[in-house]
Amino acid sequence: MAAKKTLLLRYALQLFSLLSFIVLLAVLSYPPELDNQILQWFSRFDPWLLLSHFRWQQEIPSWSWLPFVTVVSTLLWGRLFCGWMCPFGGLLMVADKLGRLVFPGLSALRSKVLCAAQPMRRYWFVFLAVVFVLGSNWVFFFTPFVVFSHEIVRALQGQIPWVLLGILFGTLLFSRLWCSVLCPTGVLLSLAARRRFFRYKVTDSCVQCGKCKKTCPVGAAPVHYGTAQEGCFVCGDCQKVCPARAIEWKRGFSWDKDFQDVSNDDVASRGQRESRRNFFKVAFTVAVAAALWRKTVWAAEKTLRPPGALPEPDFTAVCNRCGRCVQVCPANALQPMPITEGLANFETPQIIPRKNRCDLCLACQKVCPTGAIVQVPLEKIQMGKAVINHSRCIAWNEDKLCYICGEQCPVLAITADEQHRPIVQSDKCVGCGSCENGCPVNGEAAIRVFPQ
Repeated sequence: MAAKKTLLLRYALQLFSLLSFIVLLAVLSYPPELDNQILQWFSRFDPWLLLSHFRWQQEIPSWSWLPFVTVVSTLLWGRLFCGWMCPFGGLLMVADKLGRLVFPGLSALRSKVLCAAQPMRRYWFVFLAVVFVLGSNWVFFFTPFVVFSHEIVRALQGQIPWVLLGILFGTLLFSRLWCSVLCPTGVLLSLAARRRFFRYKVTDSCVQCGKCKKTCPVGAAPVHYGTAQEGCFVCGDCQKVCPARAIEWKRGFSWDKDFQDVSNDDVASRGQRESRRNFFKVAFTVAVAAALWRKTVWAAEKTLRPPGALPEPDFTAVCNRCGRCVQVCPANALQPMPITEGLANFETPQIIPRKNRCDLCLACQKVCPTGAIVQVPLEKIQMGKAVINHSRCIAWNEDKLCYICGEQCPVLAITADEQHRPIVQSDKCVGCGSCENGCPVNGEAAIRVFPQ
């Protein structure tokens, strides 16, 4: 009865986390209020966010106790956050259960894939760590709060959430492979779980039926080593299906045999060890090359960023592409950049004034979880500067009375000369793009905003 209540509690917590996260993102709008605060605090349970903040701010924030709670709970009980609280994990749990119902014949294949993929986790973590240390924030795009947030925003804006669909399809076929091997947060917490205090252990009454191995969604069943491995979600599925009731929840420290292949084949041969060494070298080389290459693929032109954005190199390194600034922008001025602008800029927010101007509401500053958009007052905003092309301006070139750009400027940075021609006061211009957006000239505007 206790096990059943625990199972129901886990389902309830994960479904509540999932639905709450989706609803909070869906209702996120201007002005951001309580829904944004809850999202911010919810996201801060991820230790990667604290690492990012410390890397760029060199300070410990007041909310550091939230990821600390996650780490401490992992050290005590294992990946409790992943198996009980993660909203993205809740969605993947539903997909996993559905996959097992729709594709029951893939049970053996799932177990083999999960077991074979476990050693990859080590090299993937090395790759992520090297990329992170060298200045890339792409690690965070794949963390659960960010990737889920990004894909929900895409769906809300009528775009196809390709990444989410791909992960869901993989989960239907191969269970929680994403959570077990590829999720940066899951991999990080797996390392912390190696020395956890409580864990599932197998007693002498085990009959070696293998049911725990088949039902474990992350390939961490205790069937081979006598104890659940570091990737255990503390979901209790192995204990529920054990016909001999040979799996118990016990305390006691013991090092897991991490990152070993848990298949029946013994991975101690010299050839296999050499293969792993080669893979490690390749993974490390790829990580270094990818991070260094990322530094060289800026867009051909400077990009107009949100108000309060960090300088360009720092902005692309700190922004995690979560899409919350895009979601909250009331003027739809912020749009994610396409892959054609380079990998470093891909999915980072930009402003194209000719399409939509920035209303200077500064909501993007309030919803940014990483500090890529800093909260600064309006008088200190310097997104760019407006420049008038006299050859295209009908007031300058055709002596027509046109002062639309000046009328649109919210900070009165455009004045008129003696002949009623517009003149930009550069010291007042904030680069919001209102002038460029309102220019009546067909095609390229006669007044354009150029990034700082």
